[in-house]
Amino acid sequence: MTVQMGNGFYFLYVGIALVYFFVLFFCLKNKDKKVQHTTLVVILFLNLALHFLKQFFEPYRSNFPTSLRRSTFENICAVSTMLFPFIYLRKKQNVLHDYVFFIGLCGGFGALFYPTEAIGHAAFSFDVIRFYICHTQLVAIPLLAAVLGIYRPRIKKIWAIPLLFLAQETIICLNEYFLVGVGLVDCEPSQLLDRGYRNTSMVFGLMPSFDALKGMIDALVPAFFRTDAFNLNGGKDFYFPVLWMILPVFVFFPILYAILTAPFWIADIVNHRRSHASSHPQTK
Repeated sequence: MTVQMGNGFYFLYVGIALVYFFVLFFCLKNKDKKVQHTTLVVILFLNLALHFLKQFFEPYRSNFPTSLRRSTFENICAVSTMLFPFIYLRKKQNVLHDYVFFIGLCGGFGALFYPTEAIGHAAFSFDVIRFYICHTQLVAIPLLAAVLGIYRPRIKKIWAIPLLFLAQETIICLNEYFLVGVGLVDCEPSQLLDRGYRNTSMVFGLMPSFDALKGMIDALVPAFFRTDAFNLNGGKDFYFPVLWMILPVFVFFPILYAILTAPFWIADIVNHRRSHASSHPQTK
């Protein structure tokens, strides 16, 4: 009765996420924009509340106060959960909404595809259900906002995606140092720079599980960002926190953003041309 990659419970939760998205879409598609926007904001704030209220349930309650670290900016999805509601409070679209679409889809889909926090745990335990609720919102709400036309991802903002991702990674890195400083994370100095330890957001280098890509990624990382000049991590593979990923992020993320947003900006271009053609009919 546990969630495993590719088993029935794995696909059950993916199916529930799909049903949830379409139910919410059909409930909102004929509503006015104010109702649509308010609904999405309320859902995001409920998701934020769950991020903190989980401390009253197992396994967090038994691990308190160490478990408090799980309600901080611990990883990409945690940062998204805590910041998305406040970004969406602003009705006028800005570049942060474009980034929310990108990172929400990447983080949410990634978590649903490979649910690291759910694998091996009882399928209907509190934390597994919480995991899927939280990560479903991260992908469903930005996608709904785009489909409903509340915040359409814009290809012209492609330049900002790598910069904002690096800013998000910096938040995670500083949060990790804070957690170590206050004692919520107990580790040796060398572990803090170990790419295999508390590094799901890859702040400290490529995770070992992605070593098949290491050669290709390392080719884009300058040598001085992979040189442990002061022997800080005991001779293991070293990556300078966050800065190691600058070039890979600027190479791959614009391409990924263009692919994810293509259905929207292509549709907008086509609709604009049709509108222009209808308003300026050719005369013989």
